[in-house]
Amino acid sequence: MSLRHVIVELPDRPGSLGQVTTLLGRLGVDIRQMRVLSRDGAVATDEFVVNVPGAVIDRTLPELLEEIQGVRVLAIAATDTDSGIAGAIVAV
Repeated sequence: MSLRHVIVELPDRPGSLGQVTTLLGRLGVDIRQMRVLSRDGAVATDEFVVNVPGAVIDRTLPELLEEIQGVRVLAIAATDTDSGIAGAIVAV
């Protein structure tokens, strides 16, 4: 399994976060932490620390998330800890 920080932008409306977390669950991705970074009524930016189950999912995670209408992956980066959400994020 690979531990990753992921930052996504999604529509700020009921159900959008649920679509993201449902997809992650179906892919076997374990959500270790999550927080809302910002929201303005139109767009929300959320940060996750996730454990990705394999190399294929790891390589395709940004594209799979962006198949959800209105979702955009802003950054994804490897991390070696889930002790805190703060850390270096590399733009995709």
